[in-house]
Amino acid sequence: MMDVTSKFYPYEKIYKGYSDLSESLLIPKKIANYLLDLPDGHYTPIDDNTYPRTRLWKYLYYDGEQPLKNPLPTAKQKKSVLFDPDEPTKPSDPAKGFRLIPEIFIKPAQTDAQTRIYFYMGSSVPDNDFRIQMSVVFRIWTHYTEENNTRMSTSYSRVSAIEQALFESLHGVNMAGVGAFYFNRAKHSSCRSTPITDGNTNVGRELVMGIEVASNAENFADCNK
Repeated sequence: MMDVTSKFYPYEKIYKGYSDLSESLLIPKKIANYLLDLPDGHYTPIDDNTYPRTRLWKYLYYDGEQPLKNPLPTAKQKKSVLFDPDEPTKPSDPAKGFRLIPEIFIKPAQTDAQTRIYFYMGSSVPDNDFRIQMSVVFRIWTHYTEENNTRMSTSYSRVSAIEQALFESLHGVNMAGVGAFYFNRAKHSSCRSTPITDGNTNVGRELVMGIEVASNAENFADCNK
């Protein structure tokens, strides 16, 4: 007799190891927390431009020339430009607006002359019943007046500098609980880096990275039977 307390009643789930994609729900929040790079009592971010998240924040937060010569934004400053879904039209610092946005699109940040990063889950490609290749899309936008005004000999393009810092921050990183980031079209055909424009005042780049999400040990045991 079927167990009436089963999540799958009145049917039987014969392959208990199948992935349920629940891991994907954690990914955007984990990415946001990782990119924010906040102190936690044991760790304090280092203001050193050899660190990719340090460079990312300086290019993202500071407009105008020589952004890398500015101090690393404080935790309060970083959190002030993180998109707030409870107040989607009211950034805490109107002059800065929202700049780190775990959404596909929000209108205020799209029309203002501000640099920003949107990121969201892209397509998923199954390897087999027990391993899934997911993708995360990063769309980096800036107003055309901010794109090439950095006056940096090493990074003429602001959005390219942010893209490189994002890539360096994530590539090869195993984000505990969800999976490891990679950039390999043989594993996920969506992986790419490409220029984008809205055809008006904004220019940018789109970076798509893969993330391998594997099921638990029970899955692999089932797979090898």
